[in-house]
Amino acid sequence: MEVSNIIVESVNSLFEAGIIVFYLYKIMKHKFKYQPVFLVLAAAAMFGVINSITLLEANEWVSIGITLAAMIIMSLILFESRLRDIIFYSLLFCIGIIAAEVLAAGALMLLNFGNVSTLGMGRIIGMAASKLFCFWIAMYISEYLKPKQREIPFKNWLLIIFVPLLSIITLNGVYVSKELDPRKTVIYLVSVAGILLLNIFVFDFFDTYSNTIKLQLMEQRLKSEEENYKLIEEKYTEIRQLKHDFSNQLAAAKRMFSQGDSPEALDHLDKLYSSVMSAGGVCYTGISSIDAIVNMKWDRSIQLELPFTCKVVFPDKMDIDELLLCRIIANLLDNAIEGAENSSAEDKFVYIALIQNSNKLRICVMNSSDEVDADHLRTKKSGFGHGIGVNSVKEAVKQLDGIFSFKWANGIFTADIMIAYK
Repeated sequence: MEVSNIIVESVNSLFEAGIIVFYLYKIMKHKFKYQPVFLVLAAAAMFGVINSITLLEANEWVSIGITLAAMIIMSLILFESRLRDIIFYSLLFCIGIIAAEVLAAGALMLLNFGNVSTLGMGRIIGMAASKLFCFWIAMYISEYLKPKQREIPFKNWLLIIFVPLLSIITLNGVYVSKELDPRKTVIYLVSVAGILLLNIFVFDFFDTYSNTIKLQLMEQRLKSEEENYKLIEEKYTEIRQLKHDFSNQLAAAKRMFSQGDSPEALDHLDKLYSSVMSAGGVCYTGISSIDAIVNMKWDRSIQLELPFTCKVVFPDKMDIDELLLCRIIANLLDNAIEGAENSSAEDKFVYIALIQNSNKLRICVMNSSDEVDADHLRTKKSGFGHGIGVNSVKEAVKQLDGIFSFKWANGIFTADIMIAYK
């Protein structure tokens, strides 16, 4: 390869490497492990890979495959993301590369600027056009895709990836394998544009569907918040009544003691203690959906005569998916109440702690429990309540990139979860 060819191809590879690193950083910026200066090293490494492929004049599909592998390896080194997500993002970008090359080549043929496969003005213009298309596609994906990544099922993302990819391959087989005249070139470009447009329509359909689901969830959330506020109002009324009666009841017990009626006074204090213990408390985290769940479970526990204790330390707001948090807390409390209710212990109890500290949220739920195998939790049908919803809890914790542990010791079952957030 001549020196001029090497220079042109190297510049093209440099721009492509820069776009790839920009795209990956844009998508997974919140999970970047290092300082921004490492992006320069990443771009240099990617440039070395792409330029080597180009100078060795490898097959186009081999080149795409190596680029895909390099993106995955680089992402695993630079970002704290799941492998599945990294593969997904990399595949999307590779489809963007293919689409950009096809659009640029078709446009050059239509405008009669020359053949993109041989060096010349046509080749240089084709490189510039393909990089512009690639950059535009990368921006579109990174800006429009990122907020939706948790809302659309993975199987639907596979359709979004492979339908346009297979369509483009099919069109290449139909048109590019034969000599193209201007009429066929127009048909080809219209077909490619149509495929991309259909893909956008499908994406918007999923987006609309996702918004409909979110609307239904918001309606359910408003209903639960309404129930929560009603419950809180009842508890505050109960607490005010207890406060009003408390001093009078203590004064009466004191008078009984002074008159020598100790047994009657003790009985009076026992009744006072029972009334205090039967009064439920109020959980307040500042997140209404979580408050609603904890307060309703608290009320249910009191109805079952299970002492319920709640500890909350929430000094700051946090950016965590509330729906997943609600799923975790609701399932853990259901398990805890079920386990405590079935327990043969004399002092039954349910305890939950929600503690926020240094961008970490700890959820700890404890309850009295008969012996269970914490590594192989079973359902209520087997005699225990801790197996219910455990898989749902584990999946939600994984989606939040958290860690969890379940253990039983000395008649107490403990579920401990730690979630880090930005």
